Amino acid sequence: MEFDKSVQNYLSGLDFSSGLVLDIAKKENSIFDRISILESLSKDKKIIHLGCCDHIPLIQKKIKNNTWLHGRLCKSSKRCIGIDINEDGVNFIKNNLGFGDVLCGDIIEEDINSITEEHWDYMVLGEILEHVDNPGLFLSSIQSKYHGIVDRLVITVPNAFSYQNIRYTFSNKECINTDHRYWFTPYTLAKIVTLAGMQVEKFFFCIPFPRSNGLFHYIHPKGRFLDFIYKHYPSTRQTLVMVVVI
Repeated sequence: MEFDKSVQNYLSGLDFSSGLVLDIAKKENSIFDRISILESLSKDKKIIHLGCCDHIPLIQKKIKNNTWLHGRLCKSSKRCIGIDINEDGVNFIKNNLGFGDVLCGDIIEEDINSITEEHWDYMVLGEILEHVDNPGLFLSSIQSKYHGIVDRLVITVPNAFSYQNIRYTFSNKECINTDHRYWFTPYTLAKIVTLAGMQVEKFFFCIPFPRSNGLFHYIHPKGRFLDFIYKHYPSTRQTLVMVVVI
């Protein structure tokens, strides 16, 4: 999905509306997952995977399920360098799993020669912005430091419009990862991206992981219901993916 060009003036602040209504999705016959989308975007590309580590106990389980994102990105891309501030996680990935192209560092505070001395197609920010105290400042810092070095960001965040959120709302409840600071919509994410000096190229709604059992979505009533909802109303899927030109 792409924003209409007329939206750009609202994103940049030149125009204002207290009730702007936007088209953000259309009916789709397929239900895409976050890993497959990132894999497709990164195919034969040079990418930086920011926040490449996971909780160590979960990594082996995800490898068995083929849902460990960094491993999938390394297979699909021409080159994938992983960056994370989690030193224990980086050491585990390097020493126990044999992924040598992984570094421990802060891309904002440090000059990482392995990145700045080359040119990259994408920097992947998977499920990061919702954990950052000031995502606008964080994106501005990336734009300032990596413009001309990285062509595009691929940002994935939890979708504020997800069906799960809607369902809990009707019970007057909130279900939240307690480390999250924000929920995002296409417009609010595009707003901070634009004010950070970057431009939205396109965005997608998707489910977080590939379906483990396709029969469930054809046989079980709940599966058929979710299948209908996600196909007819893609904006209710759990994850928002946005491709951004730096």
